[in-house]
Amino acid sequence: MRVIKRSKSYYRSIAVVLGVFVCICLASSLQAQQWQRPSASDEDLAAKPVTEEYHGFTAWEEFRGSTSSQGQFLIFDTSFGYDFNRHIGTDIGVPVYLIRATPTFVAGATPTKHVWDYNVGDPYWDLRLSFPNRLLNYDTVATLSVPVNETGAFSTGRLGVDWFNHFDRPIGPFTPYVNAGIGNGLLDTRMLSQPYRLYDSFRSLGFIADAEGGATVRLMRGLSIGGSYYELFPSGSQKLYSANGITNFFLLPNGVSPAAVSDLTHDRGYTAFVRFTHGNFYFEPAYVHSIKLNDDAATLTIGVDVGSLLTHRHSSH
Repeated sequence: MRVIKRSKSYYRSIAVVLGVFVCICLASSLQAQQWQRPSASDEDLAAKPVTEEYHGFTAWEEFRGSTSSQGQFLIFDTSFGYDFNRHIGTDIGVPVYLIRATPTFVAGATPTKHVWDYNVGDPYWDLRLSFPNRLLNYDTVATLSVPVNETGAFSTGRLGVDWFNHFDRPIGPFTPYVNAGIGNGLLDTRMLSQPYRLYDSFRSLGFIADAEGGATVRLMRGLSIGGSYYELFPSGSQKLYSANGITNFFLLPNGVSPAAVSDLTHDRGYTAFVRFTHGNFYFEPAYVHSIKLNDDAATLTIGVDVGSLLTHRHSSH
């Protein structure tokens, strides 16, 4: 059993950073006039009249993080985009990664330092299409990432492609949904209410499909809970990347051999989350359990619509 001791100052510093960030986001949300969430499963957005159109520039700042026995993983994602109307939008963004992998303990060997590492991730571009309907809402997002780093823990060194699809059907406060997608590897994308994407945050290369089924329940305006079951389906050759000889760098589990790569990417499990939205601010803590790896993780997603602070979104009927 692995035991990691941390000083009280470590926990205080983490609490202060998160507290300041949340206060800034809450303060900015009070100034927002209009907000449209990036999530395809937005109950409030789905409830708006189909005839209402939106267009204008967008800017988002999002923090995503996870902690598990494998270590801690943080993403600061800055993106800018443009909504042509209610149905079509596009974004470009650049993530910044902070990683603190749990060191591997080997009897008789010098312990590996438990330190943070950081780097700029691959810039990405996405195209979003949304088709709200009284019977079934459908959203699809195609994402392309361009490698700016050498092959390693922060990049596969190849173009990344991901196609995400979302279906939901609100029934009063209850909204069942299904997500499905394919890609040429595990790609970090800004999809709210997919906490497992934060748990499976190692970089991979190779064809992989994903599926997720779940539901949300709106308890009151701006507050809902939900859960899902997910599974990844790799096919063909799979590659995972590490750096500096640290086998579990980028949250690659300890002791994983090349032969076990396909087993690692063929993950499955379930999630539970609480979602809070207010103005242009959203906050989502979540729990992820990987059945395949028999491991648990806590994740946190915090985001703010920076664009609404700079300009008002135009609407027409």
